[in-house]
Amino acid sequence: MIYALLLDCEDSPDFPDNTATALGRPLATYPLMAVRATGKIARTYALTSSPPVKSAAAQYGAVVFDPPSENAEPASHLEHLLRHGWRTIRADLAGEAAPEMLVVLFANAPAVTGAVIEAGIEALHSRPELDSAASFTLRNRWNPQNARRLADDGTAVPYQAATPQGPRADAWFPDWGVHILRPRCFESSGPGQPPFPWLGSKVFALKQWGGGPVDYQWQIPSVEYWLRKNGVADNSSGLEPQPKPQLAPKPDRR
Repeated sequence: MIYALLLDCEDSPDFPDNTATALGRPLATYPLMAVRATGKIARTYALTSSPPVKSAAAQYGAVVFDPPSENAEPASHLEHLLRHGWRTIRADLAGEAAPEMLVVLFANAPAVTGAVIEAGIEALHSRPELDSAASFTLRNRWNPQNARRLADDGTAVPYQAATPQGPRADAWFPDWGVHILRPRCFESSGPGQPPFPWLGSKVFALKQWGGGPVDYQWQIPSVEYWLRKNGVADNSSGLEPQPKPQLAPKPDRR
């Protein structure tokens, strides 16, 4: 069985408590819409304390539970939440078949479609050697070879020491749209590893455009453009229902 987890890191500077909306819906609505469009997800969970995210999760039938009470260092906050979510889901599924895959989405990253999620699931089904699949966006204007750091005297110097290089390769960046993980990813990753250690060593790239988390007001028009280009209807009139959030999972829920 395949399950989905919506993570809410609550780290957007311009939108405390994830209050951002696009086309009349909370941003968290769009990853949930993508999950529903696949028809392949047995159950969806949402880890959040945000009322707008809880409302969106309830609208799409997700089981809502709270983030861990203990804090983590900023560098490991996302992994901390992800591992807490994985443990909670495994406890909720006690007595049921172990998850085959976990589709991880992000409450402030609406640029993901059902087709992209399905492509990742299909890739993991057909290629057992893959650890995971994740969405990437081409960012050649931000190629790492162009990066600079500021020296003590205020000048911009190469981020890394110059090395002989051939033709510049395309630069694909993880865009937070979706991470599709096998359970073994949680066994091999741990604190102190490179960014996104839970993706494992063999990551299938799900190519898309315009992705990325929404942290600032100026990004909203771009997100709305992306949503319209991907066929999402405008709900600025507020005609869709706004149900009450669901309760957190209970051991005897089944």
